[in-house]
Amino acid sequence: MSKFTGTSFLSILFLALLAVPRVVLHDLGWLTEGTFINSLFVFIPVLIWIAAAVWCRNAHPFRMLLAAGIVFGVMLALVHQVFWAAAFPDMPGLGGNLAGAPDYISTIIIRSTAVVSSIVTGTMIGTLLGGVAFIIRKLIRW
Repeated sequence: MSKFTGTSFLSILFLALLAVPRVVLHDLGWLTEGTFINSLFVFIPVLIWIAAAVWCRNAHPFRMLLAAGIVFGVMLALVHQVFWAAAFPDMPGLGGNLAGAPDYISTIIIRSTAVVSSIVTGTMIGTLLGGVAFIIRKLIRW
């Protein structure tokens, strides 16, 4: 991991963990979108990710945040699965041709989709923030 990102896996794990409290609080219904507190939980980890990637001397900013995003995506998937019942008191149902599917089929499909979606979301966040950090670092060195 160190050769790819320029930093340790522990650093990547720490960055990813910074964004997890918001996910937990949101899934439990303790944090609502559009509030100032929610904005703090959203933007402070983002700013820390970018700052760490820009100022960490040996790091490759894009790769570092891509790795952090992937690790965050996995954590996001795990948190959503653990707090599924709290987030969805009534199990969401399938529509279309799968509307009458048995509950276990619906559960497998919906939860699997949530896992893939979480990992893609984390990866996209890491990609976007890595690009921003890469550009900022190039501008600073220029």
